[in-house]
Amino acid sequence: MRSVSFAASLPALLAALFAGSVHAAGGHHAVDDAAIMDPGQCQLELWQERSVHDSGTLTHVGPGCRLGALEWGFNLDRVRPPGEAALTLFGPQAKWALPVNDQWSVGVSVGATWTGRDARYAGSTVLVPVTWQATPALALHGNLGVDQQPGVGALSRRGLAAEWTPTAHWSFIAERFDDHGARHWRGGVRYLVDERLSVDLSRAAHLGPQTRPWWAFGVNWSFSRDAR
Repeated sequence: MRSVSFAASLPALLAALFAGSVHAAGGHHAVDDAAIMDPGQCQLELWQERSVHDSGTLTHVGPGCRLGALEWGFNLDRVRPPGEAALTLFGPQAKWALPVNDQWSVGVSVGATWTGRDARYAGSTVLVPVTWQATPALALHGNLGVDQQPGVGALSRRGLAAEWTPTAHWSFIAERFDDHGARHWRGGVRYLVDERLSVDLSRAAHLGPQTRPWWAFGVNWSFSRDAR
């Protein structure tokens, strides 16, 4: 089951480097699903995004657990723009989701971010994900949300994704997402090693004359809090 994991509202300098830096999906994907972990379950998500045309990187560590009706998490991101000093960002997150019927589910996720150097507030995000399980192997996800940044105000966020799971081990994700007026796409694959461990690989780019593509690789590990 995928969980929300995102660093809310990076500064404009970093958004220009990685539009996908504002994460709202299971793993590094930008479009979230309307699902949360089972009670008592925890998860650790690790990934790195790397620009194709320069040395810019984003490295993410995101632990989270289901506590009560909510999924709680903490995000730690290390962003290194090309030719610039690295910047650390951190912040909490929370997500709620509820199935409406056998095919539809809806949720809400919220998060906030501070800079690591001076603990300065950098922004917050509110996102509403909706999932339609069209067939047992195909799910469609839609997102609508807003970012708040100091000195900037409200910025819209939206996205659509299709997730196809033809086998128990392989799933493929295609997504189209907009944030802060910029348009992007991503295609990725996930391999489920076992019921607890999966790995992700994807390629994303801006839509327009300057594509500025980037790659992402991630590892997701889930476990029970009472595991011995």
